[in-house]
Amino acid sequence: MARSLPPLNALRTFEVAARHLNFSRAAEELGVTPGAISKQVLALEDFIGARLFERLPDGLTLTLEGRELTESITPAFEILGGAFNRFSRRPPRSNVFRLSTVASFAAQFFVPRLNAFAKQLPHIELEILTSDRVADLAREEIDLSVRFGAGEWEGLVSSELVKGLLVPVCAPALFERAAGGNSAALLSRTRLIQTYPSNEWHSWAEASGIDLSQVSRPLVMEHFLVALQAVLSGQGVALLPEIVVRDQLANGSLKSFSTSIEWHHSFHLAHLPNAERQPMVRDVMNWLRAETAKGC
Repeated sequence: MARSLPPLNALRTFEVAARHLNFSRAAEELGVTPGAISKQVLALEDFIGARLFERLPDGLTLTLEGRELTESITPAFEILGGAFNRFSRRPPRSNVFRLSTVASFAAQFFVPRLNAFAKQLPHIELEILTSDRVADLAREEIDLSVRFGAGEWEGLVSSELVKGLLVPVCAPALFERAAGGNSAALLSRTRLIQTYPSNEWHSWAEASGIDLSQVSRPLVMEHFLVALQAVLSGQGVALLPEIVVRDQLANGSLKSFSTSIEWHHSFHLAHLPNAERQPMVRDVMNWLRAETAKGC
């Protein structure tokens, strides 16, 4: 036989009133009147056949039954709260779209194209979250992520957004001083900037047939944006992802002085399984693919 339970609204009202020991503050939290709080508490007292509060000169206090009931139901409400925290708190028809990506992609590619995004996808209210850590898409309510790596992330579906292409770049002044970008001349007098632990210059030297054994030790800068700023200010030469330097190469603020090389890491679209069924996710993915395909 099923156990008889009191009205859940009365239980919730009692839990809040027991925390505050004040019907007025409980009413503020629940958005009702103090009279409604009193009515729900009375209904619960009638149900269990015992008083739950005592009125004293300095305010409310719990009776023995009230304390026992509080100790029993508080963990239950905490469990319920934790369970529902795992679900999206955004309205089901919300037009807010949360895109997670690394700062280099956001700053160098996405931000310059925000006007185009808004024009082509006016129904989407975009939020851009930038971080170098691997974001938890489910916990942080992220619709889509643009990640840099080999394309394998547990629990996610991923697809390559752009080819893993590293472009050797330098400031225009260095390019001109090195006999119009002569690679050997440039590298003999300019410091290399390294962004990968495996030293991408070794692979580039092998592919281009240029000996770098006499070149001084590279300056290590792990972040693409830091390396890019160093190159722009004439501090050295770097091998950077094509998508990160595409606009600078187009406007002439950077020069490419030799052939590019393919790399095993690139930018990928990553999302939770079945996320692509959502129209906004499909719209943003298609827009990103179309935009990154331009000028390749």
